[in-house]
Amino acid sequence: MQGKGIELMSGYVLNGAGRVELPNRPLAVTVDAVTTAVAVRATLPDGRPAEPALYPRVGLLILPRVDTEIVVVARPDGECAAFPDGTVLQVTIGVDSSRDLDSERAELTPVDVSGLHQVELATIAPAGSRLAITARRTAVDVSLTDVGSRARSAARSALALDRLPELRRFDVEVDVDTTMSMLSSIDDGSVRTVIDVLSGVAAVVGTREELAVRLIGHAVTTLPAAELRDVANQVQAELDSAALGMGFRSAAVDRTARDTRTLAFTVTDAVPADWDGACTDTVIRHLVLVGDTAESGPGVTAVPPRAAPELSSLSVVVTSLLADVSASLFSEGVRR
Repeated sequence: MQGKGIELMSGYVLNGAGRVELPNRPLAVTVDAVTTAVAVRATLPDGRPAEPALYPRVGLLILPRVDTEIVVVARPDGECAAFPDGTVLQVTIGVDSSRDLDSERAELTPVDVSGLHQVELATIAPAGSRLAITARRTAVDVSLTDVGSRARSAARSALALDRLPELRRFDVEVDVDTTMSMLSSIDDGSVRTVIDVLSGVAAVVGTREELAVRLIGHAVTTLPAAELRDVANQVQAELDSAALGMGFRSAAVDRTARDTRTLAFTVTDAVPADWDGACTDTVIRHLVLVGDTAESGPGVTAVPPRAAPELSSLSVVVTSLLADVSASLFSEGVRR
Protein backbone atom coordinates (compact mmCIF):
# COMPACT_ATOMS: atom_id res chain seq x y z
CA MET A 1 0.00 0.00 0.00
CA GLN A 2 1.24 3.47 -0.86
CA GLY A 3 0.47 6.30 1.50
CA LYS A 4 1.44 8.74 4.16
CA GLY A 5 0.11 7.89 7.60
CA ILE A 6 0.63 5.44 10.44
CA GLU A 7 0.93 1.87 9.19
CA LEU A 8 -1.40 -0.60 10.92
CA MET A 9 -1.24 -4.23 9.71
CA SER A 10 -2.79 -4.01 6.22
CA GLY A 11 -4.21 -0.56 6.88
CA TYR A 12 -3.25 3.01 7.63
CA VAL A 13 -4.44 5.47 10.27
CA LEU A 14 -4.96 8.88 8.66
CA ASN A 15 -4.13 11.92 10.77
CA GLY A 16 -5.34 15.40 9.81
CA ALA A 17 -4.94 15.74 6.04
CA GLY A 18 -3.14 12.39 5.66
CA ARG A 19 -3.37 10.58 2.32
CA VAL A 20 -3.10 6.92 1.35
CA GLU A 21 -3.76 4.91 -1.80
CA LEU A 22 -5.89 1.75 -2.07
CA PRO A 23 -6.48 -0.64 -4.96
CA ASN A 24 -9.01 0.56 -7.52
CA ARG A 25 -11.66 -1.89 -6.43
CA PRO A 26 -15.13 -1.56 -4.83
CA LEU A 27 -14.85 0.18 -1.45
CA ALA A 28 -16.81 -0.07 1.79
CA VAL A 29 -17.05 2.94 4.10
CA THR A 30 -18.20 2.34 7.67
CA VAL A 31 -18.95 5.12 10.15
CA ASP A 32 -19.88 4.23 13.72
CA ALA A 33 -20.47 6.09 16.98
CA VAL A 34 -21.22 4.65 20.39
CA THR A 35 -23.85 7.21 21.31
CA THR A 36 -25.88 7.75 18.12
CA ALA A 37 -26.73 6.39 14.67
CA VAL A 38 -24.81 7.97 11.83
CA ALA A 39 -25.91 8.42 8.22
CA VAL A 40 -23.01 8.32 5.76
CA ARG A 41 -23.40 9.64 2.22
CA ALA A 42 -21.29 10.02 -0.91
CA THR A 43 -21.47 13.41 -2.59
CA LEU A 44 -19.73 15.26 -5.37
CA PRO A 45 -17.62 18.29 -4.37
CA ASP A 46 -20.57 20.58 -5.20
CA GLY A 47 -22.83 18.68 -2.79
CA ARG A 48 -24.87 16.68 -5.31
CA PRO A 49 -25.32 12.94 -4.62
CA ALA A 50 -22.57 10.78 -6.10
CA GLU A 51 -23.35 7.69 -8.17
CA PRO A 52 -23.06 4.79 -8.09
CA ALA A 53 -23.40 4.48 -4.31
CA LEU A 54 -25.20 1.86 -2.22
CA TYR A 55 -26.46 2.18 1.36
CA PRO A 56 -27.17 -1.33 2.72
CA ARG A 57 -27.66 -0.07 6.29
CA VAL A 58 -27.15 2.94 8.51
CA GLY A 59 -23.47 3.74 8.80
CA LEU A 60 -22.40 1.74 5.73
CA LEU A 61 -21.64 3.03 2.23
CA ILE A 62 -20.60 0.83 -0.70
CA LEU A 63 -18.89 2.40 -3.71
CA PRO A 64 -18.91 -0.13 -6.60
CA ARG A 65 -16.54 2.10 -8.54
CA VAL A 66 -15.02 5.57 -8.28
CA ASP A 67 -14.73 7.53 -11.54
CA THR A 68 -14.39 11.04 -10.10
CA GLU A 69 -13.69 12.76 -6.78
CA ILE A 70 -16.18 11.78 -4.08
CA VAL A 71 -16.66 13.38 -0.67
CA VAL A 72 -17.68 11.13 2.24
CA VAL A 73 -20.13 13.04 4.44
CA ALA A 74 -21.65 12.04 7.79
CA ARG A 75 -24.69 13.50 9.52
CA PRO A 76 -26.95 12.39 12.38
CA ASP A 77 -29.46 9.72 11.37
CA GLY A 78 -33.08 10.29 12.31
CA GLU A 79 -34.61 13.44 13.79
CA CYS A 80 -31.51 14.92 15.45
CA ALA A 81 -30.40 18.14 13.74
CA ALA A 82 -26.89 17.94 15.19
CA PHE A 83 -24.63 15.31 16.68
CA PRO A 84 -25.11 15.04 20.47
CA ASP A 85 -22.38 16.20 22.79
CA GLY A 86 -19.61 13.63 23.13
CA THR A 87 -20.14 12.03 19.70
CA VAL A 88 -16.91 10.53 18.36
CA LEU A 89 -16.92 8.89 14.93
CA GLN A 90 -14.92 5.80 14.04
CA VAL A 91 -14.35 5.74 10.27
CA THR A 92 -12.91 2.96 8.11
CA ILE A 93 -12.55 2.97 4.31
CA GLY A 94 -11.45 -0.35 2.83
CA VAL A 95 -11.63 -2.72 -0.07
CA ASP A 96 -15.07 -4.36 -0.06
CA SER A 97 -14.22 -8.06 0.10
CA SER A 98 -16.09 -10.61 2.20
CA ARG A 99 -13.49 -13.25 1.27
CA ASP A 100 -10.52 -11.27 2.53
CA LEU A 101 -10.79 -10.55 6.25
CA ASP A 102 -7.50 -8.63 6.18
CA SER A 103 -8.21 -6.47 3.12
CA GLU A 104 -6.47 -3.14 2.68
CA ARG A 105 -8.10 -0.25 4.50
CA ALA A 106 -7.64 3.29 5.77
CA GLU A 107 -8.78 4.26 9.26
CA LEU A 108 -9.32 7.89 10.25
CA THR A 109 -8.22 9.12 13.62
CA PRO A 110 -11.41 9.19 15.80
CA VAL A 111 -13.29 12.40 15.00
CA ASP A 112 -15.16 14.42 17.67
CA VAL A 113 -18.21 15.89 15.89
CA SER A 114 -20.16 17.18 18.91
CA GLY A 115 -22.64 19.85 17.89
CA LEU A 116 -22.05 19.56 14.14
CA HIS A 117 -24.92 19.24 11.67
CA GLN A 118 -22.72 17.35 9.24
CA VAL A 119 -19.03 16.75 8.67
CA GLU A 120 -16.92 15.99 5.60
CA LEU A 121 -14.74 13.04 6.56
CA ALA A 122 -12.65 12.17 3.51
CA THR A 123 -12.32 12.41 -0.24
CA ILE A 124 -11.87 9.44 -2.55
CA ALA A 125 -10.49 10.08 -6.04
CA PRO A 126 -8.83 8.19 -8.90
CA ALA A 127 -5.03 8.31 -8.75
CA GLY A 128 -3.66 6.52 -11.79
CA SER A 129 -4.40 2.84 -11.34
CA ARG A 130 -5.30 3.28 -7.67
CA LEU A 131 -7.65 5.31 -5.46
CA ALA A 132 -6.42 8.15 -3.24
CA ILE A 133 -8.04 8.50 0.19
CA THR A 134 -7.50 11.90 1.84
CA ALA A 135 -8.76 12.86 5.30
CA ARG A 136 -10.75 16.10 5.30
CA ARG A 137 -10.81 16.81 9.02
CA THR A 138 -7.56 18.80 9.16
CA ALA A 139 -7.96 20.46 12.58
CA VAL A 140 -7.79 18.60 15.88
CA ASP A 141 -10.02 20.00 18.62
CA VAL A 142 -8.15 21.79 21.38
CA SER A 143 -8.55 20.14 24.77
CA LEU A 144 -11.13 21.79 27.05
CA THR A 145 -12.77 21.16 30.41
CA ASP A 146 -16.10 19.34 30.50
CA VAL A 147 -18.08 22.60 30.65
CA GLY A 148 -15.89 24.17 27.97
CA SER A 149 -16.34 21.16 25.69
CA ARG A 150 -20.13 21.28 26.08
CA ALA A 151 -20.10 25.02 25.40
CA ARG A 152 -18.06 24.41 22.25
CA SER A 153 -20.67 21.89 21.06
CA ALA A 154 -23.45 24.38 21.81
CA ALA A 155 -21.59 27.12 19.91
CA ARG A 156 -21.19 24.89 16.86
CA SER A 157 -24.87 24.08 16.96
CA ALA A 158 -25.84 27.76 17.37
CA LEU A 159 -23.76 28.84 14.37
CA ALA A 160 -24.17 25.63 12.30
CA LEU A 161 -20.41 25.75 11.79
CA ASP A 162 -17.53 23.65 13.05
CA ARG A 163 -15.47 26.82 13.33
CA LEU A 164 -15.75 30.30 11.87
CA PRO A 165 -13.92 30.82 8.56
CA GLU A 166 -10.47 32.20 9.28
CA LEU A 167 -11.18 35.71 7.96
CA ARG A 168 -14.38 35.93 10.06
CA ARG A 169 -12.83 34.98 13.41
CA PHE A 170 -12.57 37.30 16.40
CA ASP A 171 -10.06 38.22 19.04
CA VAL A 172 -12.07 37.07 22.07
CA GLU A 173 -11.59 39.21 25.19
CA VAL A 174 -13.15 39.09 28.65
CA ASP A 175 -13.36 41.92 31.17
CA VAL A 176 -14.19 40.66 34.67
CA ASP A 177 -15.70 42.93 37.33
CA THR A 178 -13.60 42.61 40.50
CA THR A 179 -15.49 45.03 42.72
CA MET A 180 -17.00 44.10 46.09
CA SER A 181 -20.44 43.21 44.73
CA MET A 182 -18.88 40.28 42.85
CA LEU A 183 -17.51 38.59 45.98
CA SER A 184 -20.21 35.89 46.25
CA SER A 185 -20.00 35.08 42.51
CA ILE A 186 -16.25 34.71 42.82
CA ASP A 187 -16.39 32.57 45.97
CA ASP A 188 -19.07 30.16 44.70
CA GLY A 189 -17.30 29.53 41.36
CA SER A 190 -19.89 31.29 39.19
CA VAL A 191 -17.29 33.47 37.46
CA ARG A 192 -15.08 30.45 36.93
CA THR A 193 -17.97 28.64 35.20
CA VAL A 194 -18.61 31.64 32.96
CA ILE A 195 -14.94 31.68 31.91
CA ASP A 196 -15.17 27.95 31.12
CA VAL A 197 -18.22 28.60 28.93
CA LEU A 198 -16.46 31.46 27.14
CA SER A 199 -13.42 29.24 26.51
CA GLY A 200 -15.71 26.87 24.58
CA VAL A 201 -17.11 29.80 22.61
CA ALA A 202 -13.59 31.03 21.83
CA ALA A 203 -12.64 27.60 20.48
CA VAL A 204 -15.24 28.08 17.73
CA VAL A 205 -15.07 31.81 16.95
CA GLY A 206 -11.60 32.85 18.17
CA THR A 207 -8.62 33.85 16.05
CA ARG A 208 -6.35 32.19 18.59
CA GLU A 209 -6.96 29.34 21.01
CA GLU A 210 -6.87 31.65 24.02
CA LEU A 211 -8.87 34.26 25.92
CA ALA A 212 -7.50 37.70 26.68
CA VAL A 213 -8.73 38.29 30.25
CA ARG A 214 -8.62 41.56 32.18
CA LEU A 215 -9.61 42.03 35.81
CA ILE A 216 -11.18 45.43 36.43
CA GLY A 217 -11.33 46.75 40.00
CA HIS A 218 -8.94 49.24 41.59
CA ALA A 219 -7.02 49.03 38.32
CA VAL A 220 -7.03 47.06 35.08
CA THR A 221 -4.95 43.87 35.34
CA THR A 222 -4.21 41.94 32.15
CA LEU A 223 -3.62 38.25 32.81
CA PRO A 224 -0.92 36.29 30.94
CA ALA A 225 -2.15 34.20 28.02
CA ALA A 226 -3.14 30.66 28.99
CA GLU A 227 -4.47 27.63 27.14
CA LEU A 228 -8.26 27.52 26.90
CA ARG A 229 -8.41 24.43 29.12
CA ASP A 230 -6.51 26.21 31.89
CA VAL A 231 -7.84 29.75 31.69
CA ALA A 232 -10.75 29.29 34.15
CA ASN A 233 -8.39 27.94 36.82
CA GLN A 234 -5.99 30.81 36.14
CA VAL A 235 -8.73 33.41 36.50
CA GLN A 236 -10.09 31.83 39.69
CA ALA A 237 -6.62 31.79 41.26
CA GLU A 238 -6.14 35.47 40.44
CA LEU A 239 -9.60 36.37 41.76
CA ASP A 240 -9.01 34.49 45.02
CA SER A 241 -6.06 36.80 45.82
CA ALA A 242 -7.32 40.01 44.18
CA ALA A 243 -8.04 43.13 46.22
CA LEU A 244 -11.64 43.95 45.32
CA GLY A 245 -12.46 47.51 44.34
CA MET A 246 -15.48 49.78 44.33
CA GLY A 247 -17.50 51.29 41.48
CA PHE A 248 -17.06 49.07 38.39
CA ARG A 249 -16.47 50.89 35.08
CA SER A 250 -17.18 48.84 31.95
CA ALA A 251 -15.42 51.45 29.80
CA ALA A 252 -12.11 51.01 31.62
CA VAL A 253 -10.78 49.24 28.52
CA ASP A 254 -11.08 51.51 25.47
CA ARG A 255 -11.74 49.60 22.23
CA THR A 256 -13.17 52.47 20.17
CA ALA A 257 -10.14 52.62 17.87
CA ARG A 258 -9.80 48.83 17.49
CA ASP A 259 -9.47 47.83 13.83
CA THR A 260 -9.35 44.05 14.30
CA ARG A 261 -12.47 41.91 14.68
CA THR A 262 -13.04 41.71 18.44
CA LEU A 263 -15.68 39.97 20.54
CA ALA A 264 -15.55 41.54 24.01
CA PHE A 265 -17.49 40.04 26.93
CA THR A 266 -17.98 41.98 30.17
CA VAL A 267 -18.70 39.73 33.17
CA THR A 268 -20.45 41.45 36.07
CA ASP A 269 -23.53 41.15 38.32
CA ALA A 270 -25.61 44.15 37.17
CA VAL A 271 -25.79 46.48 34.21
CA PRO A 272 -22.98 49.02 34.78
CA ALA A 273 -23.94 52.69 35.02
CA ASP A 274 -21.68 53.53 32.06
CA TRP A 275 -22.81 50.62 29.85
CA ASP A 276 -24.22 51.66 26.48
CA GLY A 277 -23.68 48.38 24.61
CA ALA A 278 -22.34 50.28 21.61
CA CYS A 279 -20.70 48.14 18.93
CA THR A 280 -18.59 49.21 15.96
CA ASP A 281 -17.91 47.68 12.56
CA THR A 282 -15.13 45.63 14.11
CA VAL A 283 -16.02 45.31 17.82
CA ILE A 284 -18.98 43.40 19.27
CA ARG A 285 -19.57 44.05 22.99
CA HIS A 286 -21.68 41.68 25.08
CA LEU A 287 -22.68 41.87 28.73
CA VAL A 288 -22.69 38.68 30.82
CA LEU A 289 -24.69 39.05 34.04
CA VAL A 290 -24.19 36.53 36.84
CA GLY A 291 -26.99 36.29 39.39
CA ASP A 292 -30.44 34.99 40.30
CA THR A 293 -32.31 38.12 39.24
CA ALA A 294 -30.42 38.87 36.02
CA GLU A 295 -32.39 38.89 32.77
CA SER A 296 -31.20 38.39 29.20
CA GLY A 297 -31.91 40.84 26.41
CA PRO A 298 -30.27 42.28 23.28
CA GLY A 299 -26.54 42.29 23.90
CA VAL A 300 -27.03 40.82 27.39
CA THR A 301 -26.84 37.20 28.60
CA ALA A 302 -27.94 36.15 32.08
CA VAL A 303 -26.10 33.19 33.61
CA PRO A 304 -27.48 31.43 36.71
CA PRO A 305 -25.06 31.45 39.63
CA ARG A 306 -23.18 28.60 41.25
CA ALA A 307 -23.68 25.21 39.55
CA ALA A 308 -22.53 24.44 36.01
CA PRO A 309 -25.58 24.68 33.73
CA GLU A 310 -27.29 21.62 32.30
CA LEU A 311 -26.82 21.04 28.58
CA SER A 312 -30.26 22.40 27.64
CA SER A 313 -29.80 25.66 29.57
CA LEU A 314 -26.18 25.86 28.40
CA SER A 315 -27.39 25.83 24.79
CA VAL A 316 -29.70 28.75 25.56
CA VAL A 317 -26.85 30.67 27.22
CA VAL A 318 -24.40 30.07 24.37
CA THR A 319 -26.98 30.95 21.70
CA SER A 320 -27.54 34.25 23.50
CA LEU A 321 -23.79 34.89 23.83
CA LEU A 322 -23.40 34.44 20.07
CA ALA A 323 -26.57 36.22 18.90
CA ASP A 324 -24.68 39.22 17.53
CA VAL A 325 -22.04 37.00 15.93
CA SER A 326 -24.74 34.94 14.25
CA ALA A 327 -26.43 38.10 12.98
CA SER A 328 -23.14 39.37 11.56
CA LEU A 329 -22.61 36.08 9.71
CA PHE A 330 -26.04 36.41 8.10
CA SER A 331 -25.30 39.99 7.05
CA GLU A 332 -21.93 38.97 5.61
CA GLY A 333 -23.47 36.04 3.71
CA VAL A 334 -21.60 33.34 5.66
CA ARG A 335 -24.91 31.90 6.91
CA ARG A 336 -28.19 31.66 5.04
